[in-house]
Amino acid sequence: MSATPNASFPGLPRIQRLARCVRLMCLLGIGVSLALPVALWGQPDWLSEVVRQEWGLRGQPFQLDAQSRSFGLLACALPSLLLAYLLWQLYALFGRYQRGEVWTLECAVLLRRAALAMTALAPALPLSKTLSILALTLGNPPGQRMLNLSFSGQDYLTLLLGLVLLAIATVMREAVRMAEENAEFV
Repeated sequence: MSATPNASFPGLPRIQRLARCVRLMCLLGIGVSLALPVALWGQPDWLSEVVRQEWGLRGQPFQLDAQSRSFGLLACALPSLLLAYLLWQLYALFGRYQRGEVWTLECAVLLRRAALAMTALAPALPLSKTLSILALTLGNPPGQRMLNLSFSGQDYLTLLLGLVLLAIATVMREAVRMAEENAEFV
């Protein structure tokens, strides 16, 4: 289906302005999602503070040697890459919106890819945290190693939003298909 023309879609200028902002935020998010884990796992003092304050290992022994931090960084790779991929798909989607392409099959496909990445991110985040804690406590003596699997409301909302976006992408794809079918009759 062809791009939605300006004349038949009066809200397009507003969407185009929003698209510029979203694209900028996506680029920033991609950079942060890829750089932050490297920075965190590369700075033992910062990592120690995060582990104690955010991950609930207060009073528990853990290792900050190079091997533990390398395994921890590896454990964070999947959610970081999923987030970067998700943001890249949104960047491309909003690039199409910025060019005036709103109801196209390509937009539905990009939205679907973003939704699948978000849906996959929901279990990847708690799994990453679990593997990170394991990496930091694996060097502890027996009985002091930790395997901590927990799910938060944020994980639930990430899954729910991913599924909602997947449903919207499916509806959008069907709407594009129906519009193309109707255009053939005219």
